[in-house]
Amino acid sequence: MKRYKWMFVWLFAAFVIAASDGLAQVSPEIQLATRGVVSFNVDRAAHATASAVNDFSDTAVLLGFKQKLYGRYRGQLVVGFQFPDADSDLGQVFYHQIFVKLEDKSNILKIGRSRVRSALIEFPTLRDDDAIFYTDVLNPFSSGENTEDHQYGNVMEYAHVFGQRVWLRLHGEHFTKTPLPPATAETDFSLNAIGVSLQYRVPESQRWNRPILNQIGIGFNNFLTNRAAYGGYDEVLKNITFSAILNIRPDPVHFWDVRHQSILNLGLSGVDRITDFTSMTLARSLASTTALRYLYRKLERPTAQISLTVGYKSFPELAQNTFQWLGIINAFYRLGDNFDVGVQYTLQKFNGDLQYLFGETETRIQFSLVFAIDQLWNDQFDDRDSLLNLEHGYIN
Repeated sequence: MKRYKWMFVWLFAAFVIAASDGLAQVSPEIQLATRGVVSFNVDRAAHATASAVNDFSDTAVLLGFKQKLYGRYRGQLVVGFQFPDADSDLGQVFYHQIFVKLEDKSNILKIGRSRVRSALIEFPTLRDDDAIFYTDVLNPFSSGENTEDHQYGNVMEYAHVFGQRVWLRLHGEHFTKTPLPPATAETDFSLNAIGVSLQYRVPESQRWNRPILNQIGIGFNNFLTNRAAYGGYDEVLKNITFSAILNIRPDPVHFWDVRHQSILNLGLSGVDRITDFTSMTLARSLASTTALRYLYRKLERPTAQISLTVGYKSFPELAQNTFQWLGIINAFYRLGDNFDVGVQYTLQKFNGDLQYLFGETETRIQFSLVFAIDQLWNDQFDDRDSLLNLEHGYIN
């Protein structure tokens, strides 16, 4: 009898161990990420006195959960908020990431609120909206008060990855619409943009084996502007984006790359003057942005970075010769693990109709501190979906 008693004890112990192993396999991976971006900005517009601002916009906190599903799939939920620009009307906190994602090795389905496909690549600026007029497809439904209107929206996106290098994305999006008086809140959340993009990207895991061509892609964005409330236009506003990243010196210590993106806005017929932000987004335009970046890595860790970014945007079909250009130079130094100090200088010049909206010139100098944290519990997956990948990354 004693022998059977011990047999039951061992069977019970084996069952408990097996059950605990099973629970460990299906427990979700928990992710916490935050990036604090603070800067002291000194701004100077033409014929105006300089102003100084303590700026903590784009500081973000994200919480994510990833779960192994049946078969080869996994699911993810992400909830995140950031502090918007000081002059925006979005309040103190803006929820910029709330989505659910289903994916396997080659297929990704994403539904919720997230970054819209208004740009194909990132540029090495302090914040991702520092050159937004040149680097992003602009939202024609916005009044232009909030830069977040061009970057975040309700998205439904499917991506297929061929051979882990070629990314095909199909997306339908709702870009935020600024309510017209007397309305005080947006009530229509139907899709107002559709598009597709195709990109060739060398995987991040092959950082040290990269050829000269790191990334090349093309994207198409179509805004469904045939709404009577927005001027009565019965046309689709089409934008074509081309991008490329070249590793001109893929050295593991002294690394150089050049990035370029061009956006052709085909515009709507009959727009020959810019009188406000909406007409600027509806006019035919060509924007080109190029950045040259030097990155110093010490012991395979990013240590210092210097970059120069130049942008130019022209409006060829306006009655008055109208264009704008941008120059940004910055430098960042890593004081410790994910803690950086930097300085950035920005100069913009406007001509033609744009002078009535923005003046002749704008200059800004920023002294910044950036701190990032990316923490995992119950680590089970690769870092392709690191939460910090959802945020703007200027040094890597």
